[in-house]
Amino acid sequence: MKTRLSSPVRFAAAAAVALLVAVGATACEPPRAPAKDRVVIFVHGWSALGAGNDCNGNFGSLKTALRNQGFTGAMVTVGYYDSDRNCDVNLRDWGSVDNSTSWKELSKVFSKYVYETYTKKGITVDLVGHSMGGLITRGAIQGAQAKEAGFSQPLKVEDSVTFAAPFQGAAWFSTGCLWGQCSQLKPGASDIKWLLTNGAPQGVGGTDWTAFGSTNDDTVPDSSALAINVPAARKVLYTNLEHSDYMGNAVAQVRAAKALAEVDS
Repeated sequence: MKTRLSSPVRFAAAAAVALLVAVGATACEPPRAPAKDRVVIFVHGWSALGAGNDCNGNFGSLKTALRNQGFTGAMVTVGYYDSDRNCDVNLRDWGSVDNSTSWKELSKVFSKYVYETYTKKGITVDLVGHSMGGLITRGAIQGAQAKEAGFSQPLKVEDSVTFAAPFQGAAWFSTGCLWGQCSQLKPGASDIKWLLTNGAPQGVGGTDWTAFGSTNDDTVPDSSALAINVPAARKVLYTNLEHSDYMGNAVAQVRAAKALAEVDS
């Protein structure tokens, strides 16, 4: 004689089987191996009146530290002001850009540069953005993921590190910015509101984000720098770093290397 299971029992049994299958599938997925051979792209931050940045001055120490920790991939610095110096790439070669172009518009151009240069060729990259550069990198992945007008197709970005990026806007005094790039860096700006509609944008295959902030940063509050939906281990808070200190700080360099090479918990 066959025993007929009641509907609730049959449902519970089916659910248990489905759970086992799901767990088995997850367990069979190999963990992502640490990788230090990715292309790393560095994007600098805002410069008052478009005075420009020295990409070597901004990222030279960090690049050397990464090399010393075994990173072998190409390291590419990106600028966008007409007076930027020692940058490998200028976004002016990839779109209509001037010294007052908003960071969201720069995100669109940056997405096209990454897509055409790397993603389209099957190359996965890592990103590092400081201050407004972190808005540009996050915005590029977000707009590309959503396939919004003006952005590229989705990008192949495995890891993205942001140093003091004003995800919720810059410090209180930025509210006085009424025009130019600065107007879209203050809390409540339309581009900031757009950015916050996606807690942690993802590239093709997934993107691991690590955000750095400091309670001693007078330009970007730590709460703003860490306003991204990632595990607590990937929100790195310091108490002693000023706004331009992150890339040259030995402790932050080691933590950034870990973020770019490994899967953080």
